[in-house]
Formats: sequence, C-alpha cells, structure tokens
Amino acid sequence: MSPGPSGTSHEGARNVASRSSRTGGAEVAAQRRVPVLDGLRGLCAVAVLIYHVAYTAGVSNHFADPRADFWGYLTEGMGVFLPPFFVLSGLMLYRPFARRTVTGSGPRTKVVPFIGRRAVRIVPAFWVLVLASILLLDYDKIDGVWFFLRPLLMIHFFVRTEWITGIEPTWTVPTEMLFYVALPALAWLMHKFAHRAATAAQRARRLFVPLVVLVLIGMAWTAYCFLPSTAADVWYLSFFPFGYIGYFAGGMALAVLLSYAEVSPKKPALLRWAAKWPMGFWLVALLAYLANVPHPFGEPGMGNWGALTQQMVLHALFFVFSMCVVIPLVTPGANSKSMNLLLANKPMVFLGKISYGIYLWHVFFIHVVLNNGSMFGKPAVNSGLLRGTVGFGTMLTLVLLGTLVTALASHYVLEEPLNKKLRGYFDRKSRENGDGGTPADPKTGGAAPASAADQPVLTSA
Repeated sequence: MSPGPSGTSHEGARNVASRSSRTGGAEVAAQRRVPVLDGLRGLCAVAVLIYHVAYTAGVSNHFADPRADFWGYLTEGMGVFLPPFFVLSGLMLYRPFARRTVTGSGPRTKVVPFIGRRAVRIVPAFWVLVLASILLLDYDKIDGVWFFLRPLLMIHFFVRTEWITGIEPTWTVPTEMLFYVALPALAWLMHKFAHRAATAAQRARRLFVPLVVLVLIGMAWTAYCFLPSTAADVWYLSFFPFGYIGYFAGGMALAVLLSYAEVSPKKPALLRWAAKWPMGFWLVALLAYLANVPHPFGEPGMGNWGALTQQMVLHALFFVFSMCVVIPLVTPGANSKSMNLLLANKPMVFLGKISYGIYLWHVFFIHVVLNNGSMFGKPAVNSGLLRGTVGFGTMLTLVLLGTLVTALASHYVLEEPLNKKLRGYFDRKSRENGDGGTPADPKTGGAAPASAADQPVLTSA
C-alpha cells in the first residue's frame, strides 16, 4: 500500500517490469507486480457484486426466503469471497513488522506515515460514496450534521441507527481502518513478546501465540453475536470488527511464515506443500466453498442453537477458503498454469486494479436500478423489500456497467492523483525517519509490488 523503497510513485512502480513468477518475464528485485494477487482481488470483488445482485434479484437461497435451485445455492455461497481481502491486508501490512521481528533486519516502521498512507488510500473514495449516497438516495432522511458525520468518521456501524442507503456493505471500511490503526501497536507488543528469543524459529513460534489468540477472539465474538439470547441484535453486533480479526490474523501468520522462510535453511512444511501442490490448496478451497453452500444445522441469525452452530461452521469454512486461496499465490516457487489462466489475464488484473471502487459502488447502483431513493422522488427502503422486482440478468448488466464506469473514474480521477500527491508526503517523512515505508513482497521479503500492497480490503478485498 505504498510506493517503492526509493520513493517512486505508485504509477512508476506499475510501469516497472513485472515480476512474472506468474507470467514469464524478468524479475526486478525492488519493484514487482504480482498479477495473480491483482486478479484475486478482481475475482473477489466481482463475486461479492454477484452475491449482492443475486440476493436483490431474488435468485439466491437466502435465509428465510430460500430458492431451491442450484444457482440459488451457489450464489448464496459466494459470501466466502470477502474474507480473502482481510487475509491479504494482514499479510501485506504485517509483513515488514514480521520480517523485522523474525529475521532481525529491516527498518522500523513509523506509525504516522504508516497510518497516513493507509488513510489516503481508502478514505477519500469512501467519502465520495457517502456524500453521493446521502445526497442522491437518502436526502429526505437528513436530520442534522451527524447524519453526515457518522459515516464520514466511520462510526456508522457502531451506532444503532438506520443504515444509509447505498453504503450498506461498507462496514468493511471501518473494519480495515481500525486494523490499520491498531496494527502498529499490536506489532510492537508482539515484537516485545518474541524478539528476545534466541533463534528465528523460536521468534516465529512466539509470534504465532498472539495470532492464535486473535483467531479465537474472532470465533468467540461470532459465537456471542449469534447466541439465541442476542438474536435481536445479531445484525448490529456481527458487523463489529472483532468477528473478523481472525482473518487478518491468518494473513499475519502467513507473513510470519514467509519471514521465517527467508532465513531458514529449510522451507516450512506448509510452504513446501504449497510449492509442490498449489492446486491442492485450491481444491481444499473449492471443497470449503461447496461445504458452505448447504446449511444443514439452520439459518444463521434465526436465534436458535442450530443457527449458531451453522454460523460457526461457516466462520471456519470462510477461514479455510481464504487461507487456501491465498497461500499458493504467495508461496515462493509455487506455480500453476490454471491459476495464471484464471487470475493473471489482463481483464482480471485490471478488475483487481479498480477492485476498491467496484466494492464501494456496486450496492449504490443496485439501489439505482431498483429506482430506490430520494433521487427518484420517494424515500429509500430496505432493498430486501424489493427483492425480485428486477431480474438477475438485467440487474447484473446494469449494475456492472454503472459500477465499472464509476470505479474507473474513482481510480483515475480521485484515487491515483491523491495517492501520488498526499502519499508522497508520508513517504518522504518515512525516509527522513529511516523507514522504507513499503510492505515486503510476500514471496521474497523485498519491497511489495505496488499493486499487491496498494489495495485495501475493500477492499482490502
């Protein structure tokens, strides 16, 4: 999520020769692009879009309104494509911290430039969406300045109030931002806990301890949210960041493993397996996706013990899916023609480049297609009340068109220009303080690819 170590811009890094572990060109040590990671972001962003379109078009097998056909089950299962964004954020952003602790090398990351770069990357585009949604879809609901300030300050999902139409999926933005803010302190505490160990292996093992705790916290919070006793608040509490910290921790664990692999005479077993059988990991991911489609124990959120059991199964399956999708893409020496074909093609890589905009804007355009909002002369209602009023094919076509055009404009008119101007300031501050400011490449430990490090969860997803 930052330029290269010598301060080159995001655009400049993009024009440097590609790494090509996936595409066959020459490797450049300091600045590389990892096409499959861009492609993964593009795939996940489009899958999330299809997931929401399928729900609104009334074709997905969703909770109390099931569709018995196979397509309905498959589209409802696409919820698994969101957590990989969190895993990638944990991996990319914790990588320089992990490398410094495990290997004892690398600069100390300065907190203010680190958070500043992250904020510049995700906040301006999010603010534009917020203002557009309020002024175009929820204008008649404005009741004071706090109606604007809650989402602009990213506290809208922590307040018991009606959601703003058009920004419903953006609970992930404050989730990501809180992770950005907390990561330097968390990394410092983990460093203090681990750095005095005598060997790199011992330091790596110590780092896994708090990461396991974070995974357990995520599971515990999820269980609490879906208890029968908290059923009335489940769709309020479950969007708090605590339930998703485990996915970030999974990415951080990969950062630790890859850092240890830099100095270990023998690769860790997980990385050896991923290098030898990369498609085996994707097979496990496919099985996790298919297993998350049926809900044999109950429907999460329905307020009974079966629903709680099912949610915990889904939580585990989402974790397995996310990790197994990402691991072979960041493992040194792993290569798969099938993965290249799916993720490293130019259209998918380009979708990954604008994936943040795709994620931000697609639900806004779902409401536009539904003619739902003040710009159509009527108050916006919950999109669930309009399920099935527009067919899947029509809605998907129109939403894709509006979203792609807006995401392109957001990327080239807003995001990239601001990144170049404002992030340059933070990068200069980082260099002045002896901090390279660049997340490490997941495969080599060098500077991260501009594309790989520059995307939020959703994006980023």
